[in-house]
Amino acid sequence: MITITAAVVTLGCRLNQADSALLSDRLRKAGFQVVEEDYEDSPNLIVVNSCSVTATASRKTRQALAAIRRKHPYAYVVLTGCAAEIDKEEAADSADFDLLLPNSSRHLLETMLERRFNIQPAKTPHNILSADKKVFKEGSFSYFPFKTRANLKIQEGCENFCTYCIVPYARGPERSRDKAEVLADFCQLVEGGYREIVIAGVNICNYKCGNCDIVALVKEMLAVEGNYRIRLSSTEPGPMIPALADLIAGNPKLCKFLHLPLQSGSDPILKAMGRKYTCEEYKKMVSYARSKVPNLHVGTDWIVGFPGETEALFDASCKFVKSMNFANLHLFPFSPRKGTPAAVLPGRISVDEMMRRLEVCKELKNSCALHFARSLVGTEELVLVERQCTDVIYEGLSGNYVRIRLRSKEDVAGTFCKVRIVSVSEDNIVVAKRID
Repeated sequence: MITITAAVVTLGCRLNQADSALLSDRLRKAGFQVVEEDYEDSPNLIVVNSCSVTATASRKTRQALAAIRRKHPYAYVVLTGCAAEIDKEEAADSADFDLLLPNSSRHLLETMLERRFNIQPAKTPHNILSADKKVFKEGSFSYFPFKTRANLKIQEGCENFCTYCIVPYARGPERSRDKAEVLADFCQLVEGGYREIVIAGVNICNYKCGNCDIVALVKEMLAVEGNYRIRLSSTEPGPMIPALADLIAGNPKLCKFLHLPLQSGSDPILKAMGRKYTCEEYKKMVSYARSKVPNLHVGTDWIVGFPGETEALFDASCKFVKSMNFANLHLFPFSPRKGTPAAVLPGRISVDEMMRRLEVCKELKNSCALHFARSLVGTEELVLVERQCTDVIYEGLSGNYVRIRLRSKEDVAGTFCKVRIVSVSEDNIVVAKRID
């Protein structure tokens, strides 16, 4: 019997990783052997799950496609994901892929491949919407053959329409994955031995399936027996944050981690962005969460150089960000996306000024990360060990998302180790001692 191989290449966010896992499951059920892209022989099929959230992400998608075509000239290449939805006109003349499969058509993947690869996939429907179009079923489970952590998709789409953001156009209206399917997928991941499961979506705080919201859903997950922990992916600032903080405080299996995209530390810029909170409201959410969860990792996203961001507004933003003592900052230079209101706003800064501001922000990012890591010295943390560095040195992530090195004579890769943090170097190497 001839083996037909397929690889899924993922670009972009955790939700894309979760989508790729669902695609991998569909491909293996259709008769493909799922392999890595650098498999010893070129895969017969390569699905590129792309990103287009920024102009830089779109450029990286094009570069990845070109590299894949050079490396695997005889592979059948499918472009899907957000770039396939948003940039399809620009991609129309590209010779670097064979099939364009927008997000809105991804349920047709097996049908589109059936004749070319002579496969007879099961006629399982995918991406089925409820009558009110608020709940969907994937018709597949998450399959991560080459990962130690898993991303579990629970939600799709966005209706916030922030003025800079292309995501509502790329992923469509908000909808939540069927609760029973989510819990079944979660259980099979736990049974599969995944030690950390990350809850993913565009805006997981808006999860709603019947009377079940995000808090109720996570509570049901936590009731499942097993040796695992749950991490929430990015959560939009809003009314669900206090309830999630309470949940984290009362459940050791739920990581002490919140990533709350701020985007700007200036109220005028937040208003121009179409964000739905002020700096003071954001600060109150974070203060409440920290009061409930000691040593909580609070990370954020920060867009630098938004149109109209004067020097004074940038300085105010820096001051606010510094006052928040974030554990991590994801920095993004403003990237105009065609079709969004911000793309035509006046008041853009020069490239040189953008680079200068980014350097200021990078220094702040590094100092914030170092300050948070040093605040943990002497505390006890549970580390999921991911890799072996030397014969006796291992490295992994704590629940509050700090990369930690520890010494062990035993092979502890892929296990949880309880440690006490003993030191943090100037270049933010965190060292801990096993105490379990």
